[in-house]
Amino acid sequence: MNPTTLYIFNPEHDYALAHDSDHFVPLQSALRFAKECAPFLRHLFGDIHIFCPYDTPTLDLSELSFDHIQPWGWDRLIRQQLRNAGVSESLLPSDSELDQLRNLAHRKMSIQAMEFLHEACPAMIYPPAARLLTDIDMVESFVKEQGECIFKSPYSGNGRGNLYAHGELTPTLRRQCTGVLRRQKALLGEPLLNVVQDFAMEFHCTPQKVDFVGYSLFQTLHYGYAGNELRSDSDIEKILGQWVNHQQLESVRTALIAFMEREIQPHYQGCVGVDMFVYRENDDFRLNPMVEINLRMTMGMAAHKIYLQHVHPHSIGTMQLEYRPKPGDLQQFVAQQPAMTYQDNRWHEGFLALTPIDKKTQYAITVKIVSLRP
Repeated sequence: MNPTTLYIFNPEHDYALAHDSDHFVPLQSALRFAKECAPFLRHLFGDIHIFCPYDTPTLDLSELSFDHIQPWGWDRLIRQQLRNAGVSESLLPSDSELDQLRNLAHRKMSIQAMEFLHEACPAMIYPPAARLLTDIDMVESFVKEQGECIFKSPYSGNGRGNLYAHGELTPTLRRQCTGVLRRQKALLGEPLLNVVQDFAMEFHCTPQKVDFVGYSLFQTLHYGYAGNELRSDSDIEKILGQWVNHQQLESVRTALIAFMEREIQPHYQGCVGVDMFVYRENDDFRLNPMVEINLRMTMGMAAHKIYLQHVHPHSIGTMQLEYRPKPGDLQQFVAQQPAMTYQDNRWHEGFLALTPIDKKTQYAITVKIVSLRP
């Protein structure tokens, strides 16, 4: 019998890591996003079994035959949900494995990685590594020192959970920082930089090595994920080449592989996304090669796979997360878009929702494709 994999879209993973509990209850918005957008995994992996723990009734997994489980990311919550659905303990990670993963996913790993990059690429000008702050006095001192700065929770993703200081630690910001320090025992402080372009390098850890998979060019909205470009790696390198030369990107990629093979790959197999950005400093453009490390599947990796598998080579596009809270609005929006056209069995030009839409749907993952040839 061929190996069968069970796939899970659990985008609440970063929040579950923060709470580190079998019984954490995510926000209703996160549950809805997970449930409504899970079917987009079929555009990545084909005709697959998808487990959604928020379906009612929940699927009895003891009736399915599979020998591997691939969630968006592993945490205690998804393990407990799989247990509740009848999955054999032999297919689930142990407590020690989850503890190891959570330790690797802590943002202090990005500090170690940035310090490694400074040593490995001494000729490059990079921002200093983030500073680990463990009490509110350290936070206050950091604001006085930096003025414009950003504070990041040790466990958070896609820009969520970031706090911003603009020259002073206001009472509201002090309260927010104190709350994170109480819950997660630390904050990471960084100077606030003038971001020009967000992007990521996507890697995959196997038992033998770390492979570079490709690039991800993405946009943020209100400091959260908004969408990805669907382009070839060579196209993305050309775009980044406006500000960063190819040799610098290659040096960073080589150094990151060396770092991950030393610190991460011996303990973790799966997708790794390293977020970066180009920023402007006076009249110069510089690279921040280490914003965060995501030890999970990412929307950037998904966009990379979707481009390779579905987009015509003479087309480009975007993959976006659409949110319309009012009943019927998302359905109406989708109905107004131009239908997708195909060439050589690939997306040529038009719009396509990668997830089912009805009157009640609020979240959807969609693609818009433009042909580069008439």
